Amino acid sequence: MTFIAAINGKSAASRKDGHVPSYRVEPGEHLMMRVTVIVPKHLTVTELWFGISTGIVGGGQNGTGSMHPILVHYRQPLSTGSHTFGLRWHVPKRRSGTGLDLVTSWSSSHPPANVGQFVAQLTVN
Repeated sequence: MTFIAAINGKSAASRKDGHVPSYRVEPGEHLMMRVTVIVPKHLTVTELWFGISTGIVGGGQNGTGSMHPILVHYRQPLSTGSHTFGLRWHVPKRRSGTGLDLVTSWSSSHPPANVGQFVAQLTVN
C-alpha cells in the first residue's frame, strides 16, 4: 500500500530512500491532515487505523497498541484504487522538542496480513 500525507495543506509522498516525509509542527497546533491510501490490485484491505505514536509501530492485538490517540478506525473493506481520509488532531502543548509520528495499521484478508507502517514524522518545535 502507498500512503501520501498532506498536513495543513503541505503534501509530500514517501521519499525514495524509504523514509517518510517530515513536517514541523508547533505545540498546541491544530493539524488538518489528509492521507491518500492507494490499494494495489492484489490486496483486500479489511480494516484500517490511523493514529499518533512516539516512534513505535504496532503492538496489541490489532497493531494499534502504539497509537495514542487513534484518529480513525475504518471497518469497511477498501477496494483497489485511491481512498482519501481526513484527520484532525491538536499537538499537545507540552510536546516541544519531541518527535511524534502519524502511523497506520491495516489488516488484509487476501493475502492474510496485519501491517503497521509510519506515514509521516511530526517534528515538534
